[in-house]
Amino acid sequence: MTRLNIYALNAPNDVTHTNLTRQKGEAPPLPPLADWLGVDRIDTDAIELFPISELGGMALSDYIMLAFAPDGLIPRDIQTRLDALEGSVLLVPDDALPGTTAAPGPSATLIASLPLTRPNHDAALPKADVTPTPRPAPAPQERESTPPIALFALIGMAVVAAIIVIFGWN
Repeated sequence: MTRLNIYALNAPNDVTHTNLTRQKGEAPPLPPLADWLGVDRIDTDAIELFPISELGGMALSDYIMLAFAPDGLIPRDIQTRLDALEGSVLLVPDDALPGTTAAPGPSATLIASLPLTRPNHDAALPKADVTPTPRPAPAPQERESTPPIALFALIGMAVVAAIIVIFGWN
């Protein structure tokens, strides 16, 4: 089961690196996160790093519930610890540390490790019906009866002929 590891950073940090900043194309220089976690490599596309103050009035536990979908509710004691944090936080799913286990040094403190919900794709689903749904043919639209240009030309010639007859041709 994949877990979300939540670290409080003990080193000063003002860098924000989240899913939102990645979607915006922002790529700030990151601190030495792999060193802080005691690993050789970290997938920075799977982590989130930010000052907790950027959450505004939202509690960190609420953010984690919305952004990461932990498996079940966060236990009350962990929720209290998360919401009491200040400074910056590093959220690291197990997927970000392929084939290794973190051994954080003095720059990061593990606060909690929460199981994440993962989709179950084992179900046998019925085949989808791909035949098009029959729809009635569209009703023919009535054409507006606009006179053709030839009719306008004929009316114009009749008016000119009437003027000539009435006023005479000189």
